[in-house]
Order: sequence, then C-alpha cells, then structure tokens
Amino acid sequence: MPAKRLALVLAAGFGTRMGEIGKQLPKVLWPVFEKSILELQVLFARSLGYDTIYVNLHHQRAEILRRTQGLESFAGVRWLIEEPEILDIGGAVHNLAAQPEVGYSGELLILNADQFIWFTAAQLESWRRRHPDADALLLGWNVNSSDGYNMLVVDADRRFRGITPNAEVPRDTIGVTYTGNSLVRLDRLAPRPGASKFFDTVCTASGEVYVENVPADAYWDFGTAKRYVDSLFRILELSHLKAESPFLEFLTEQSALRPQKVRSRTSYDAVGENCINLSGAPLPRAGDGLVVLEGDPGARASSAGVTICYRGVQQPVS
Repeated sequence: MPAKRLALVLAAGFGTRMGEIGKQLPKVLWPVFEKSILELQVLFARSLGYDTIYVNLHHQRAEILRRTQGLESFAGVRWLIEEPEILDIGGAVHNLAAQPEVGYSGELLILNADQFIWFTAAQLESWRRRHPDADALLLGWNVNSSDGYNMLVVDADRRFRGITPNAEVPRDTIGVTYTGNSLVRLDRLAPRPGASKFFDTVCTASGEVYVENVPADAYWDFGTAKRYVDSLFRILELSHLKAESPFLEFLTEQSALRPQKVRSRTSYDAVGENCINLSGAPLPRAGDGLVVLEGDPGARASSAGVTICYRGVQQPVS
C-alpha cells in the first residue's frame, strides 16, 4: 500500500434514522456518554496513527462546525463541505481524492461515523500485508439477515463479488455485511466528479477488492435511535461487570466513559434504573427508562421502552 495515509470520517448524512431529535441534533453529535460520536471517531483515527484526517459535511454542517470549534480533538482536522448537493459516499471519496494536496494518491481509511469497528494499528497492518496488491479492502461483520442488513457476496478467496439486498436474503440467514469501514487505494480510482455510489465508483465487483471480517464484539452500531440506545446500555452493562473490552478501554482513556458514574448495569449518573443522564446536570427527579441528552427531561409520556430526551423533545424508543 502507498506511504501516504489519510483518513476520512463520513459525517454528511441526514440522520433520518434518529427520529425527531435527529432533526435538531446532528447524529454525529449524539453523545457516547461524555464525548460525541464524531469526536470519538477522530480520536480513533488518531489512535491508529493517522495525522491527516478529513471530515465531510453537508446536512446541519453549521451546527457541527459550531459545536466542534475550539475543541482540541479537532485541531488540524480538514473539513470538506459538500454543497449544493450531498455527494453520497462514492462522491465523497472522489471529492477528497481530487483535493490539490491529495491528487488521487495514497491510501484512504474510511470510517463510517455512526459505527465503531474496533481494531488496532497492528491489525490494520496485518490486513495490508495479506492483500498487498488490492485496490481496496472492505471490513465485514457476520450478521443475521432478519436484522435488516444487506449481504456481501464473497468468494472462497475473500474477494468481493457483489451485494445481495436484504429483501432477497432468506430470513435467519447468517452472512457478511459491510461495516462502512474500508481501505482504498486512491491511485487505483478513475476520477469521477459529482455524486456517486461507493460500490459504483470506488469498490466495484470487477476490481481487486477483498473482505476481512472483524469479530462480533468489535462492532458497535449507533446508526439508529434504537441501536444507539442499545449500544449505550450494552456499554454500561460491560462496564458494570468490569468485562474486558478494548472499546470500553478506549472510551475510558479518552474520558468519554467515567466509571465512577456507572451506578449499575443500567444507570449512568442517575438515581433511577434504566436511566442514562448525559445532560451534565443532576436530574430534578428520579426517573426510569430515560436517556437524557441535554436539558430537563420534564414530564415524560408513559412508555414501555426507553425515552430519549433532548431540550424538551421526548422520543420513545421501543
């Protein structure tokens, strides 16, 4: 792989799967306890040895720039503003590759902002050595088709051959999905301006594209309101049990997770059970089944599941 190594955090999406709160708070700014998803992705890229980090923006870009301005973690980050239209992932890669300082050269690590795939710099290097002549390397994860994921078609040599939409996969089938993280040789790409799909203009089934799987416990999904809540409570449970987890160690090292605030396997900085308080202020009343992002949750509607609260907006998540 080329010596020049760049990282791109994809943060231009519309966040529609985050519900009503996602219309006010950009998905990449949702907190994983004490730090935002976006800040943690940048810190993760740095932990892998990347100094040149790009973040693409489109939807709610002014709010993202406002909230990240002045934070030490974002020093030196290069922002790529997509306007007037969002470029999709393929277009985002080509937009970065076409920057004068890049010039379609080097290796690009792509990180999907709302999903953390835990691996180390050593693991990344081992994948490079295993596929030294690859155009790209996709990181995959074994999933059940009943959970709604599309499936990668991979041959016996781990070469990527295509994608099967979820609707075409029988229920309860175990297969490999694309995690959103990949390594791409920019010098192997044919320049393509404007919006385009990742699997049309970056990683095609006809190219030298390979797939490497990450372990099941290495994948942390914050991509929908429900998966976000489930991941927070999963982190709490593992922390309470003092279970070994590289991702939790990373969160603690980066001051994103403060063990002294873990009151139980379902409570963080709150009196009530099944309650996570990320508002930075004591809750005025005990409550159960709450994830408070910001502001006083106020009187909440009855819900059998969990209610996410943000500046007076209450969003039930079943």
